Amino acid sequence: MNRRDFGQTLAATLLAPALSAPLAPLTARAKPYAAAAGPIRVLVGFPPGGATDVVARALIDRLGKQMDGQVFIVQNQSGAGGQIAAQLLKAAPPDGATIMLSIDHTQVIIPLTVAAAGYHPVNDFTALAGVAKYYNVLAVGSSTRIKTLPALGAWMKAHSSQANYGIPAAGSVPQFIGQIVGQSFGVALNPVPYKGGAPMVQDLLAGQVPIGIASMTELIEHHRAGKVCILASSGTERSRIAPEIPTFAELGFKRLEKNPWLAFFGPKGLPAEFVAQFDQAMHAVLAQPDLQERLAKMGNEVAAAPAKEVQQWVIDASQHWGQVIRETGFKPL
Repeated sequence: MNRRDFGQTLAATLLAPALSAPLAPLTARAKPYAAAAGPIRVLVGFPPGGATDVVARALIDRLGKQMDGQVFIVQNQSGAGGQIAAQLLKAAPPDGATIMLSIDHTQVIIPLTVAAAGYHPVNDFTALAGVAKYYNVLAVGSSTRIKTLPALGAWMKAHSSQANYGIPAAGSVPQFIGQIVGQSFGVALNPVPYKGGAPMVQDLLAGQVPIGIASMTELIEHHRAGKVCILASSGTERSRIAPEIPTFAELGFKRLEKNPWLAFFGPKGLPAEFVAQFDQAMHAVLAQPDLQERLAKMGNEVAAAPAKEVQQWVIDASQHWGQVIRETGFKPL
């Protein structure tokens, strides 16, 4: 699908009503959907121990209790930024037996940056429920002694040949953040893609790259320990767990205020009954204070959202980042 067709499809979707049943009262537990008599498989497009995997495993037992003992099993299908898992989800029968916990990179950015993603973010999936929003952050290694974004701009101008920045993957939002920041300071920053955020963070800690852009989840503990310094984060407001970190927006980068998110999706055509039951259970789980605290320590802000709202997250993010990507001149991979 070319970009014009993709944009037309999104525009048409904006005019169509989202397929979502009204939320049931949160005081009543949802009964498991009859077609999912066995365990429900939860696809995670990243390896065990990663941020998405940890969140999935923190949720599934609680979801099971809310759905009268329904069993959920995490299946890690890592590779290509979640693209492989998304393709599996698209091919799964719409019976409620297979769902996916996905980040916005998989649902939105891959279809915008990969010429043959193998799926469409709106046409091929059913939005189920929102889980959390988190933050993209820009950090520098402690050896740079840089403490503010303007100071980084001055350093980049003076050391343009060393102005490299690590990113979790080519064609990811962190790559476009780096390009926008570099352009604002008149410096052509050079992205250094890694196979995930963890190896990039290790090289940032070791001084192999002076700048790193990734999720706050991956960098906040190193920031607290003084091993890196986070200079700015996404979001319209500062994070409650790190209020000392300014947002890109307050530093003048309005296009970088949109936060990434985590949400559940199913194959296209899931029955409205299953969507409503899952939505109800997820709301009840995310209302639990101890889970909220656990997610917050990982750099996540709980964002319980019904299916219709999650579908709008996909549409809004696709339009926003589609425009940013076109402006940077990025060519599909």
